[in-house]
Amino acid sequence: MTSENPNPVWETALDWLLLIQQHPDDPELSTQLYAWRASAPEHDAAYRKALKVWRLSGEALSLPLEPAPSPVLTPAPAPRHFRRRKRSLIGAAVAACAVFMLLPDWQALRADFHSPTAEHRDITLSDGSHVLLDSDSLVDVQFDPQQREVTLLRGQAFFSVQPDAARAFYVNAGPVRVRVTGTAFAVNLQGSHVDVSVESGTVAVKTSQSSSAPDHLLHHGDQLRYNASDDSTRLAQLPNEQIAPWRRWQLVAIDQSVEDVVAQLRRYQPGLILLTDKTLGQRRITAALNLRDPKRALQAAIAPLGGQLQDSVPYTLIVSAKP
Repeated sequence: MTSENPNPVWETALDWLLLIQQHPDDPELSTQLYAWRASAPEHDAAYRKALKVWRLSGEALSLPLEPAPSPVLTPAPAPRHFRRRKRSLIGAAVAACAVFMLLPDWQALRADFHSPTAEHRDITLSDGSHVLLDSDSLVDVQFDPQQREVTLLRGQAFFSVQPDAARAFYVNAGPVRVRVTGTAFAVNLQGSHVDVSVESGTVAVKTSQSSSAPDHLLHHGDQLRYNASDDSTRLAQLPNEQIAPWRRWQLVAIDQSVEDVVAQLRRYQPGLILLTDKTLGQRRITAALNLRDPKRALQAAIAPLGGQLQDSVPYTLIVSAKP
């Protein structure tokens, strides 16, 4: 959100938050807030997000999490708008959350939806679209009357988007931005790499922040692989079974390095996987691995290459070459 294009729902949520913080014992105000949140899913989502970042800043530990519902809900008037200077105090709370980057899994603190390690999560958004999250994946959702926007913060997701001619649907993943009408596609964010693979329909993918940069139009079976480290883009054709095979708990590695396979398996294995042999990490494999048992899958993948797996350290798998 920028000052030139404010999000009215978000700003109203901030106004409500400041009102409740100033008058925590006002039952009429709490009832009006409850009615505003209940009037639209995006209202409730915006308020929950505002409350989350405010509490993370350490400023609102006494705020009520859920105002008591009123027996009869009446349309809630919008709160009086505070001057931009006052609202910026709450905005500062958002910036204060940056200190949590030094803590484990800080991204999960600001995500709307999170799938735990070794689990998938199926999410239905307020517009009827579906998002399936892979293991240890995070998304942030921002819907307003003008557009629908989902940001993949970590991991992989498969999107089934409901068409809406009045509101475009965007998916952000690192520097990549995908514009969708109504289609099914997968997005994978891993370090500086972003993959977009289309199962049905069409998407437009922009890999540059420049507004003049052309979009890549992807159709059924198309995959775009973008590497932000060298600003390179590769296009390929995939059979259906290779589009988001993680939905079937399968990792399909085709001429991939052991290092890359280890990086992907870290999403599914609790604890750490350490690769201690650089030469082994550069060896390449082609295999279909069972993600429900990543330890055994990794053992099977590296054994023909002279690799071994040690688990003598709690919550740690050590990948090395056999002596």
